[in-house]
Amino acid sequence: MGEPLNVAVVYHVWPHYRAAVMAAMDRSARVRYTFFGSSEWFRGIEPADVGAVRRFVRAPFAYHGRLMWQRAAVAVARDRRFDAIVYLGDPNFVSTWIGAAIARLRGVPVLFWAHGWLRREVGAKRMMRRAFYALADRMLVYAERGRALGIAAGHDPARITVVYNSLDVARADAIVAEIEGGGFAEHRPQALFAAPDRPLLICTARLTPLCRFDLLFEAAARLAGDGMPVNILLIGDGPSRAALEHQAKVRGLAVHFFGACYDERVLGPLTYHADLTVSPGKIGLTAIHSLMYGTPAITHGDLDTQMPEVEAIEPGVTGALFEAGDVASLAATIRDWLAAPRSRAAVRESARGAIHARWNPETQARIVEQVVLDTVAARRTRR
Repeated sequence: MGEPLNVAVVYHVWPHYRAAVMAAMDRSARVRYTFFGSSEWFRGIEPADVGAVRRFVRAPFAYHGRLMWQRAAVAVARDRRFDAIVYLGDPNFVSTWIGAAIARLRGVPVLFWAHGWLRREVGAKRMMRRAFYALADRMLVYAERGRALGIAAGHDPARITVVYNSLDVARADAIVAEIEGGGFAEHRPQALFAAPDRPLLICTARLTPLCRFDLLFEAAARLAGDGMPVNILLIGDGPSRAALEHQAKVRGLAVHFFGACYDERVLGPLTYHADLTVSPGKIGLTAIHSLMYGTPAITHGDLDTQMPEVEAIEPGVTGALFEAGDVASLAATIRDWLAAPRSRAAVRESARGAIHARWNPETQARIVEQVVLDTVAARRTRR
C-alpha cells in the first residue's frame, strides 16, 4: 500500500451529530482527510469537537440572504496538496460553484456529499441543480430514493453512490448495554407521568411549526376518546413550545416538555424505554436516533416532503407511515401499532439491526473512502 491520498472535506459547519463519521473517516489508513469548516454554534446547533480529528482547519463563512460564501472552499481548489476534494453539495454555496470549477480545471477530482434529490424537479430549479451537480465527478447521496431520482433526472448512475447517514452508533451500543445491565434507572421516562402504565410516545426535535406536534396532540385526543390514552414526551425547545403547552392543557393531554437536552446518557434511556417515536413532520436523523435505541418510529409517508432518513423505517417492522397531514390516519397508525401483538424484543432487534447494517458511521466512512479511491484512480488513468 502506497502513501495515503490527501483529501479535503469542506463543510460550512460541523455539527455535533457529524462527529462520529468524522472520527471514522479520520481512522482511514488509505485516505488522509483534512476537514475544513466552522467549529462554532450555528442556528442553535452544537458544534462537533473538532479536536477529536487529527487535521481540522477553521474556515469561517458568511450568508448573504440564502447564498453562502466561504473563502476556504475556493482556496482548497488551488491547493496542490490535495488529491481530491469533497464538498457539501449545496447549490446555495456560491464558493462551492467556484471552488469545484477551479478544481475540475486543474484536474482534481471533486465529490459532492449531499441529500441529493428529494423530489422530481422541473424548470429553472432542475436546470440549476443539473448544472451544479455536473461540476462533481461523483455524488454521494443519503438514500436510495435520492439516487433513483437523480438517475430519472438524467444523471449517470455510475456517478451516484448512496452513503446513508448516521449518528454515534458505538456510543448508543454502549448505552444500550448499560441499560440492559440494569443501569440508568433514574432516566426511565414513565416516571415523568402520573399514569406511567400508558403507552409512551416520544420525539426529540426542536419545537417548530414544521414538526407538526399540533397534529400529534390532535391524534392523542382522538386516541383518548377511543379509550387509548397515551403519554407524550417531547425533548427539545423552540418557538412553538408555548402554543403547544397551551394546546396540551386545553385538550387535557399528558405531555411532558423535557426541554433541550444534548446528553446522550439521558436521551438514550428515555428513547430506549419509549414505545414509539412519533414525528408527524419531517423525521430526518430522529429516525436514526430512535432506531439505534431499538424504538420504532412513525412519520408521514409523503416522500416528496420527507427527509432521506425515512428509508431507515421498514413499515410494519421498525415503524409505520401515515398519510401526511391527516389526523385520523396518524391516530389509526399509532393505535394499530400499539394494539398489534408484536414482540418488543423482536422490534428492538430489527430496529438496531437496520442501523448496524447501513445507517452507521463505519459504513459511511468505508463507502466514502472507496469512492474517493476509485475517483482518483479513474482521473489518473485518464491523464
